[in-house]
Amino acid sequence: MKFKRRTIKAYLDGKLLCDVVKAALDNNKTVEEIKQILICKNPGHSVTFKAV
Repeated sequence: MKFKRRTIKAYLDGKLLCDVVKAALDNNKTVEEIKQILICKNPGHSVTFKAV
């Protein structure tokens, strides 16, 4: 059985910003903390998250 690796991508105004899971692992934080940081650092922009 083949397993597919899933990740979460962050998009800023429709353009790819970063891989949230990779950023969380690199910074020793949880995914929820990284999501909150990305939203706070980009006020006035639309930040969306998609599981890929």
